[in-house]
Amino acid sequence: LVAALFVATTAFVRGLDGTFSGAARDDTAILLSSVSERDVIRSTVSAGLPEIVSASVTGIRTIGGEPAISSEIHMATNLRLGAEARAALNGAVGDERVHQAFVRGVTERAFLVHSNVTLTEGRHAHSGEVLVGALVAKQLGVPEDTLAIGKQLRFEGGTFTIAGRFTAPGSTTEAEIWAPLSELRGLVKRDDSSVVFVRMESPAAFADLDLFAKRRVDLELLAIPSNVYYRELVDYLRPMQWLAWAMAVMIGAAALFSGANTLNAAVQDRVRELATLRALGYGATALCTSLAIEAIVLAAAGGLLGLVLAKAFLAGSAVRIAMSAFELRVDAVGILVAFGGVIAIGILGAAPAAARVLTLPVAAALKEN
Repeated sequence: LVAALFVATTAFVRGLDGTFSGAARDDTAILLSSVSERDVIRSTVSAGLPEIVSASVTGIRTIGGEPAISSEIHMATNLRLGAEARAALNGAVGDERVHQAFVRGVTERAFLVHSNVTLTEGRHAHSGEVLVGALVAKQLGVPEDTLAIGKQLRFEGGTFTIAGRFTAPGSTTEAEIWAPLSELRGLVKRDDSSVVFVRMESPAAFADLDLFAKRRVDLELLAIPSNVYYRELVDYLRPMQWLAWAMAVMIGAAALFSGANTLNAAVQDRVRELATLRALGYGATALCTSLAIEAIVLAAAGGLLGLVLAKAFLAGSAVRIAMSAFELRVDAVGILVAFGGVIAIGILGAAPAAARVLTLPVAAALKEN
């Protein structure tokens, strides 16, 4: 169980790190309001900003004749499943469940900027339609088939049909719902956007975009490289990661004391046999090695069982954080940390037992009952 806990902790920490780093690109920048305190939800920028940026800044990547600039609305919303989906959940059309969801209003240019997003089912969304990420169902806590293509979602007073599903490996984008930007603006009664993503030809071209944001004081813009923005998000969540490690260490310490007590009891039952070996000429190194090997074998057996349980229950599962979600990553690093941790606990747990064997006089040990 300690091994499973170590795997879960490592998967959580690495999954959280990888989720935000997966969304970051060194050639992509974010334009948001300078008074938003770097919060994309609170930010508001002009709806015509993409055209202004395209005409004023050099070094913007062009794909298929279109500049890689994506004007977007980022917002949290109360989401209700359509009637057909509610029936699947409740057995009949009855009381509606309200879910907290994250919706992103986009245009087709979003796929030029967010190159890690891949449409895996269906087609691009048109008016009255949305795209859902691969982790949306887990984030909402509903079965996958309730978000199948053709099912309906309702939010902000509008009803949308799911037209497609997408993946964005290693990013929180997979827990988002993408809706047409113009239609979302109408529903929420906004004539602006939240942010504008700009994909540059190279990271060096960001200087031109940054200069544009500083010169156009009337637009009140702040330009941030996406890798810097997401790294700040990871730093903001760092205390949560340290708390997870602290809990793992405390449970590991409890396992250490429990293991030491168990091994000490096992040695107590064999103290005469071990004293006989010392009387026959076996040295301290041989006896300590024997006890260490015994502890390692027991720890390895338990560790392997824990790893099997962790692989069975954690692989492919997701963790929900507010209106987002990320997938747990059970990889080689997590397995190595877990197995190495239980082996270390086994060796340290054998130390008190070995010390008792070596410090007890042979004559007294032979008389032990």
